Amino acid sequence: MIARIGIVGTGVAGWMAALALTRALPRTEVFIIATEGPDHSLGPFGPAEASLPDFPYWLADHGVDERELLHAAHGSFSLGTACSGWAGEVDWFLPFGTIGAPLATTAFHQLAARLRAIGQPVRLADFSLAAIAAASGRFVRPSEDPRSILSSYGYGLHLDRAGLAETLRAATGLRPLGSFRAFADDEVELQDGSRLTADLWLDCSGPAALLAGDSGWESWAEWLPCNRVVENWNPAEGIPPPYCHAGAFEAGWQRTVPLVGGQSGALFYSSAHLPEQPNAIPIVQGHRPRAWTGKVIALGAAAALVEPLHGWNLAFLQNALARLLALLPAAPSGPEPAEYNRLTAEEADRVRDFAILHYKTNGRAGEPLWDHARTAPVPETLQHKLDLYASRGRVPLYDGELFEAEDWIAVLDGQGIRPRRHDALADAIPEEALAQHFGRIRSLILDAVRAMPHHGATLRAEGLIA
Repeated sequence: MIARIGIVGTGVAGWMAALALTRALPRTEVFIIATEGPDHSLGPFGPAEASLPDFPYWLADHGVDERELLHAAHGSFSLGTACSGWAGEVDWFLPFGTIGAPLATTAFHQLAARLRAIGQPVRLADFSLAAIAAASGRFVRPSEDPRSILSSYGYGLHLDRAGLAETLRAATGLRPLGSFRAFADDEVELQDGSRLTADLWLDCSGPAALLAGDSGWESWAEWLPCNRVVENWNPAEGIPPPYCHAGAFEAGWQRTVPLVGGQSGALFYSSAHLPEQPNAIPIVQGHRPRAWTGKVIALGAAAALVEPLHGWNLAFLQNALARLLALLPAAPSGPEPAEYNRLTAEEADRVRDFAILHYKTNGRAGEPLWDHARTAPVPETLQHKLDLYASRGRVPLYDGELFEAEDWIAVLDGQGIRPRRHDALADAIPEEALAQHFGRIRSLILDAVRAMPHHGATLRAEGLIA
């Protein structure tokens, strides 16, 4: 039985773990140990985090007031990710929410393929409320009424890491017992020389992996070429846009997370294609095949490190904590660690594939990094997806998928990948019915967006800006 759990790392990952454990296991002693340096517990990816739409629900379930968090973390709202440079000169958007609507039993992207086959240009994002609202700089929280088109999207959050960590800490009511010095023989030595024991240790120390460092690492460098990151912060006035931005360039890509008062940035590049930049942080993208070894469980960037194209780091951690709690109480020597490792590795591999997808389908010609990424072999699981989509627009999902089929389709379509054939059921629908269906969806979206407040008005209503 596990009665005492120690956490090493006082960044976002450590405090999220502490909050989840103290709320779910009130009879278990949970303590946390501080680590020095910047908060890279979710990766050295800039001073801000961007979340997927599940995170606001996680916060509510754990007693964190969203408005107070937004104040503390200079936060803003997100409707998705704007991508530029990946498909050549064509920009596209990955929205948080549905795209279009099926007609009878035929999926919307199959209907779009039918219209394209008869010469009508269709851009999927034009039929996403989240994408159109983001492009218009508008935001309102979704409706809970499933009959409303305002229920067709979700939203994420842009949050300063320091403010997020402090808010989570306050919710736990805990204070660090001391500062980490060393780990040996399942004991942590503090800077004052004292030692602490636990039945289970959670390593939330980021890529340093202060507890789990010798338990193995599987590199994804052959598919994800960026091995350097430069973090930056740019003060900015005005209203932050309700979306992140991922912009590709010759040697990598740049991430921007907009906050109230500035922009958090991270420059990802390949050292083989760009001279070393000042303050660059080396990274090895990959994961730990056995995140749970003995008494130590690696969480956050100590378990998996993958460039945050679409804000999946917080979701990774949420899911890891949910798996852990589902398998406790347990003895580290029982069957639970093997199951935890299997599920964790499956999820990491699926996110890996989603990230590689952007490189494999890129439209940047004549640049060595991107030409190689486009022609290089990819994992079999991703190739199977690409082959099925290329044949008839179908996307199979495996166990552990973090993203839905609709998200995969949005990326593929945005990158300019078109199936050779569309679903035969789409041919049974008269062209006039198709045109009416698409026109009705587009009209509903435009009317809803026009009625939405601007993102700035929503931020003012929340008291986040003057």
